[in-house]
Amino acid sequence: MMIKNVFDSLAATMEYENLAGLDLGKHSSEYYHASEKVLAYQNKIKSALPLELQETLEKLDDEYNCMMLSGMDVYYRQGFSDAVRLIMETMSWSPTRS
Repeated sequence: MMIKNVFDSLAATMEYENLAGLDLGKHSSEYYHASEKVLAYQNKIKSALPLELQETLEKLDDEYNCMMLSGMDVYYRQGFSDAVRLIMETMSWSPTRS
């Protein structure tokens, strides 16, 4: 990931600190059960495919995961940006008479 500015650096640091070593299966039963099903489906499909297509399937899975992670990164950064903006607006708000 390329760091473009201070915001990117701060967001990347926050992501790493919050997610380093996090086992989602221990924190979410939905995630755990879905990941178990995904592994079962992958194994079933792999066993039915010739070796060449198994490698293609793995590459497809890798690229799909990369795409999904990139999308989640965008959403995470937007949420972080929105939270910082909300905090700044809240701190600078002052009551006024109309």
